[in-house]
Amino acid sequence: MKTPICEICAKTGALCSGCREKVEGGKMSELDVEISKLLYKINETHNINEASFVKALDLGRIILILTEGDVGILIGKDGKVVSELSQSLGKKVRIAEYTGDLRKSIADILTPARLVGLNKIYLGGKETYKVRLLKSEISLLPLDISTLEKVLHSLVGEEVRIIFE
Repeated sequence: MKTPICEICAKTGALCSGCREKVEGGKMSELDVEISKLLYKINETHNINEASFVKALDLGRIILILTEGDVGILIGKDGKVVSELSQSLGKKVRIAEYTGDLRKSIADILTPARLVGLNKIYLGGKETYKVRLLKSEISLLPLDISTLEKVLHSLVGEEVRIIFE
């Protein structure tokens, strides 16, 4: 299983100097550490060895877990893994694939709303992404618009604006 922390830290619960430096340096969050530990614990009862956990984002009422590869592994059979994560964290958990394909990653986060388009625009010499959605699907968004813009900003590293057509 691939997680932001090393296997020894996940199993023992104590962070080694390397993992502690990543947390202190901002390369990973305390939430990433907590979820990594939970995943190793869950792996004892569910076979999720092939899981590849990248990052977690706390969105208030929802925790978004980004994974590389098959999203289904962290969802589990009949949703048992994601349900166990949700129960342990005390919040609803959503799993999305994080790939080199920015469009696919954004579409996964916005599901069940459909991504109509993604444009890179330049405003005042600053790069901004414009995420285009259907106006009729506003009610399908998993989060409010400002929270989604913040999440997408942390994902792409640039300003993101969501517009409706």
